[in-house]
Amino acid sequence: MAAIKRDANLARCAAKTDVEKAKSAAKTDVEEAKDAARQKAEEAKEAARQEAEEAKIAAKLDGEEAKVAARKDVEEAQVAARDEVEAAMAAAQIREARLAAREDNPERRLRRQVSLSAGLPPGKKYHYFLSHKKDHSTLGRQPESLAMAIHDSQVLEGFVGFFDVDDLKTISTAQVAEDVKSSCALVVVLHDETCASSWCQFEWQAAQLAGIPCLCIVDANHACRRTVLEQVKACNPYLMKHQWVSYIDSYRHDASTQITDWLHEHATQD
Repeated sequence: MAAIKRDANLARCAAKTDVEKAKSAAKTDVEEAKDAARQKAEEAKEAARQEAEEAKIAAKLDGEEAKVAARKDVEEAQVAARDEVEAAMAAAQIREARLAAREDNPERRLRRQVSLSAGLPPGKKYHYFLSHKKDHSTLGRQPESLAMAIHDSQVLEGFVGFFDVDDLKTISTAQVAEDVKSSCALVVVLHDETCASSWCQFEWQAAQLAGIPCLCIVDANHACRRTVLEQVKACNPYLMKHQWVSYIDSYRHDASTQITDWLHEHATQD
């Protein structure tokens, strides 16, 4: 009985020891789990903070870029508006000066009539060749209508002009080159898509090779003069030799007068 009692006491002591060990191990596991959870929580907070900072920086950069883009758009619009105003003012001044000159100098009108009545220079069929791109991606056939209006106004002044709608019978590079060479001058009607025309580029090259003077007329109602100027400068600088004419509806009569005067100077006999 004593042995049994001793064994029972030993078993109880062993069980108690195992329980204490189990409690200690469980407590250790809980503490480690808590530490791991706290660490993960801190890492998650830090990651969230970094993402928030990056988002703020990105938003700030986007805002700055948007401000810069908006400022650039405003500046370009101001430049375009200033160009149009300056062109209109210049056209008004030129118109007033030319009207005054016509009123004060009747001999000038007589010289113009005499120069036209004398006919075309030897070897020439036309006073001018009208170069233009008929259509536009957004304006449709408006450019052709403008070219026709310019042509008709000069015909009324007594000039003989080549206009493809009326004169072109055969479409070939050889025929176009011959018609350009048979003209005293090249009158070019420009908008912001004219330089994309291979035919127009060919006509300009033919005029350059033949040494024919060119007068450019910008459709300032529908295109920015500065934009067209840069396009032509890159495409064929030969067209920039003479002062351009800005065609604006409210000053169309003045533009027509400028064209007429230029043609009298460059497309008639001395």
